Amino acid sequence: MGQDLATQSQSGLQSQMQWAKLAEASDIIPDSYRGKPANILVAVGFGASMGLSPAESLYRISVIKGKPTMSAELIASQVRRAGHKLRIQKDSASQSVTATVLRSDDPDYPISVTRDLAWAKSMGLAGNQNYQKQPMTMLTWRAITAVAREACPEALYGAGYTPDELQDIPDDVHAHVEPDTEPVQSAPLEPSPSKEDCKHVAELMEQGGVTDTESARVAFHALTGRDITSTSELTMVEAEQLLSAPELVVSRTQQALGARHE
Repeated sequence: MGQDLATQSQSGLQSQMQWAKLAEASDIIPDSYRGKPANILVAVGFGASMGLSPAESLYRISVIKGKPTMSAELIASQVRRAGHKLRIQKDSASQSVTATVLRSDDPDYPISVTRDLAWAKSMGLAGNQNYQKQPMTMLTWRAITAVAREACPEALYGAGYTPDELQDIPDDVHAHVEPDTEPVQSAPLEPSPSKEDCKHVAELMEQGGVTDTESARVAFHALTGRDITSTSELTMVEAEQLLSAPELVVSRTQQALGARHE
């Protein structure tokens, strides 16, 4: 029986690889996938986990700097597919967009994010041609993706950024390494939270039922969409987001741990 399953699995993988090799030569797939069957295979597999067809995966998932990203449309779709409500409020006069998510498991606690031209200027994006030609469209997508990362990261499968957002993040700066020395790790893109913030997040998770490493892993995945086990692995932004909604942290943790035992 086990050998039969292994044979079927190998056969399925070979079929997928053959399909990827055929697709790589197509002139109607995105340029980033042409001549790269391995990338096609990964993107299709990633999309399949979200219920996407192979073609939809190639057009709505991109690999930027080695990380999977999703189109803003797909992020919005994933939020709604997970059962959450996504609402958009636009103010064309002030060129401001507010996106709000009401989680299906906590509808009485709306989470909102606003993006406007003042934010774009602070991020150095106001000079971008897209922001000059279609500011409301760009601000809408940025508001949606930001609120999705904050309100329901588990629905994004670890790919909560759009290609253009990830392009805005600078590459890691690698330190010079002398011969015969150990490599120095590059600095993280985001600063780490304070020990006090880590302590407070841990206390909230304990209230939700976290008692050991495995339960912490389950809770963190529900809260951040990442496979981590310690508050020290959080980014400062993640810690601040969790601490801004303490009741939600407790309720999501309880729900995640409860689902594990069902």
